[in-house]
Amino acid sequence: RVLGLLCAAGAAAASSRPNLVLMVLDDVGWADVGFHNSSFPTPVLDDLAKTGVELSRYYVQQVCSPTRSALMSGRYPFRTGMQHSTTLLPGTTAALPKDVPTLAEQLRAGGYRTAMVGKWHLGYASWENTPVGRGFESYAGYLQGQCDYYNKTVGVKNFRAMQGFDFWRNRTAAWDLNERYSMDIYMEEAQRVLDNHNPEEPLFLYFAHQEIHLPLQTPPEAEYQQKCAGVDKTGPDGENRFVLCTMMSRLDAAIGEFVEMLKAKGIWENTLLWITSDNGGMVQYLDNFPASASSNWPLRAGKGTLFEGGVRAVSVVNGGALPSAARGAAREGLIQHV
Repeated sequence: RVLGLLCAAGAAAASSRPNLVLMVLDDVGWADVGFHNSSFPTPVLDDLAKTGVELSRYYVQQVCSPTRSALMSGRYPFRTGMQHSTTLLPGTTAALPKDVPTLAEQLRAGGYRTAMVGKWHLGYASWENTPVGRGFESYAGYLQGQCDYYNKTVGVKNFRAMQGFDFWRNRTAAWDLNERYSMDIYMEEAQRVLDNHNPEEPLFLYFAHQEIHLPLQTPPEAEYQQKCAGVDKTGPDGENRFVLCTMMSRLDAAIGEFVEMLKAKGIWENTLLWITSDNGGMVQYLDNFPASASSNWPLRAGKGTLFEGGVRAVSVVNGGALPSAARGAAREGLIQHV
């Protein structure tokens, strides 16, 4: 199991411990990546799959919080009470139990420096449930299941008490980041973490991307619309599929930018990068919210279901620390996210 390999790497001798990057993509469907014959252009992910290891029969939970709890704890969600089929809704007091150690807490105890960027969604009723209370030395991102890519708000329609601003630097609301597209902020934070990191110490970075979760919002740069010009807009989900493509294209570019950051810092050769989607893609099963426009073809159904399209996830392992003998192949054996 991949999580076990990460823990084993963290327990190695100090002189040989690699940097570990767990990169979670949100709602990326099986056919939302080029190496699964998608119409979405994802050259960076395609190359990482080609030159690394694709986990082609890798399974997660059908929705977000359960998968993330398993990734953070190494335990199946039903063992920790995190098997919520509706994930953690705004206003909930549910959280990953404090007596269940997180990957960040374990690695930090073993001498790793720790940082998190992006989506948490594992509890936020008190600060001790948030990333800075669960082993991460720094955090920038949002705590709920989704938020607006520009104004950083989250809410449940017609429930005013469950609406508000949700974007944070550690324990401080980041009001100054309102109206900026989220991905630009995440990349700046990733750069800040690397700039301030001492390469003599091992780093664990949990980079939990917002893309391509709802709401469907096009990045501000025109280049991503141009890259998606070949997406067919004539179908019933055509317009939404086009917007989703621009978001996926921005995500792919950001992954490439991050790899270049690691190389510029001089730590790529001693880094193990694991990329995984948290569940299958959300398909357009409704004509409006909360449906999206992902594709899991040829797998059946999508996010929220226990069919293959809901639980068989896109996953790739790469990085300079990946043994050369393992590169350039797809692993067909069954693999779980714990």
